[in-house]
Amino acid sequence: MVKINFYSQTLKLRAVTLLFFSLLLGMFVRPGSAAAQTKSFYWERFDVEMTLLENGDIQVVETQVLNFSGEPFTFGYGAILTGSAGNNDNITDISLREGDLIYQESGSNAPGTFEVSRSRDEVRIDWYFEPALGRRTYTFSYTVEGGVIVGTPDEGSGDQIFWKAIPSDHPGRIQDSTVTIRLPEGVEPQRYIDDGTYLVEGLAAGNANLVETSVSGNGRIITYRLTQPLLPGQAFEVRVQFPHGILDIPTPSWQARQQNADVYGLIGLALSGLLFVGGPLTVLGLWYTRGRDPETGLVVPDYLPEPPSNLRPAVVGTLVDEKADMRDIISTLVDLAQRGYITISENKAKNHVFTLVDSDKSGLRPYEAQFLRDFFGSKTERKLSELRYKFASKLPKLRNMLYDELLSEGLVDRSPDKVRTTYVAVAVLIGVVAVGAFIALVAILPEEASYVGCCGAAALGLTALFTGIVGRFMPNKTAKGAEEKAKWDAFRNYLKNIEEYQDMEQSGELFEKYLPYATAFGLDRTWIRKFATVPHTPIPPWYHPYGYGRPIYHGSSRPTGTSGSGGTAPSLPSLDSAASGMAGGLESMSSGLTRMLNSTASTMRSVRSTSSSGSSGGFSGGFSGGSSGGGGSRGFG
Repeated sequence: MVKINFYSQTLKLRAVTLLFFSLLLGMFVRPGSAAAQTKSFYWERFDVEMTLLENGDIQVVETQVLNFSGEPFTFGYGAILTGSAGNNDNITDISLREGDLIYQESGSNAPGTFEVSRSRDEVRIDWYFEPALGRRTYTFSYTVEGGVIVGTPDEGSGDQIFWKAIPSDHPGRIQDSTVTIRLPEGVEPQRYIDDGTYLVEGLAAGNANLVETSVSGNGRIITYRLTQPLLPGQAFEVRVQFPHGILDIPTPSWQARQQNADVYGLIGLALSGLLFVGGPLTVLGLWYTRGRDPETGLVVPDYLPEPPSNLRPAVVGTLVDEKADMRDIISTLVDLAQRGYITISENKAKNHVFTLVDSDKSGLRPYEAQFLRDFFGSKTERKLSELRYKFASKLPKLRNMLYDELLSEGLVDRSPDKVRTTYVAVAVLIGVVAVGAFIALVAILPEEASYVGCCGAAALGLTALFTGIVGRFMPNKTAKGAEEKAKWDAFRNYLKNIEEYQDMEQSGELFEKYLPYATAFGLDRTWIRKFATVPHTPIPPWYHPYGYGRPIYHGSSRPTGTSGSGGTAPSLPSLDSAASGMAGGLESMSSGLTRMLNSTASTMRSVRSTSSSGSSGGFSGGFSGGSSGGGGSRGFG
């Protein structure tokens, strides 16, 4: 009884898939036609004899006894994989005969001829014969160079012939098959250490019980025979291992490349693994050391009922999220209106009209003066519709000026926008390096190790992605900036939950007073809704909705007693009294103010579309053993 077992190999092998010669339909009959349906065949026998030579070459003789029925079969073709794809260095000495008829190599396509064509990793054989029916016997002979898997001097290691005599993709039933391996004189298979049985193996459909294996001729002849027919989709593999060093067999070129590829692969995978982990960790470490705000030790209450400093709303909004958003620009408009520089009215066509009341810019911050110049130009009155597609080009400069305000106030050391841009550039650079590394590694490394290029490029790509994402959070503040943010966060919490801290019916004067800050914090809609239901909330004196006849004040100073000066003048109407004269009541009054803010923001950031439909542009605001050699498929046509 031959015991089936093998020592595990340190060599990792790729599958060798020798495609059996596939004889196809001779008259190019289309599948599905009546003729195609009547053509059929099966193998009565499929025998393979393999003789190992002293130099490691293998002479292979395949004898196929087929039974054709239906329409005649007239030609066939076969392909034998070579190189790393087939775990062999070359296929030579190809010959073919049918009984006493020896086929001649020729490109004439005449019966009794065959033609061999070679590509990088394949040898293709086309041959032609007289129309065939009934039993036919074909014999193929060829020499496999470099087909022995060479082991190492390690104990238990050995050289192997591992051959897929019949692959799983044969198109017909194989009734019987015998595979014979002949070793040179004085060479016999290794024996299993425990009980001394031979290290040989035969598998059919992955099952050793379907193969009878025997060793004869002083151990030189190993025979494998099927115990039942082999159906399409089932493979027949054989393997024998003999001691390394008995034969002077050089390591095949494909195996040497594979071994080198394994070394390159291990090194490459190790480096890629380090980069996969180390790249993102390095970026996180960079954020931890340079991207976080400094610890100030300042204890700030949960809320502050008043602005903690004299920073303007747009500067506060930019400080809190380190972005100059559209809401910061709109808060500047509301802030300037509250301070008496601008009034806003709504005409019958629901178009808002902005009037420059005070043109004296001496008391304004640079970004505020620039806003008025960009918004009004040389005019003192501007309809909102006039700004469509015209104001968006002004936004980048205003954003940069807000970042400059943070710098001039000592709240940051570097412009947050420039910090983010720098890290985006670094991420793009790493991505370019990843693509370049992939191209270079694939070109330099052996084909078997080309996957290392993919792994390395993927690791760099992950680092690039991480850099781009973390870079958004890299802007940080100075100690002063961190303290200011903590205080303004407490004030924002007060505005967000004012009903928890104040009697709303007694706090109507806060509506207009803190509306610019609510706008900068992105709370303008909820702020307006909160006070829309509060009786006697003063309407902003700078806002004149359509349908209410209250006059709009003009001049360089605010009316005495407005909320901007610290109190509510008795003469100023409230939201509910103003709404009483309007269709829709108080809700219409508050929604009109919200609509004004929304439509102003949308118009100011709109850009002209290149398409015929037109669209608005955006503005940020509010990612062991081995595989067998040999094999092939057989078919007839």
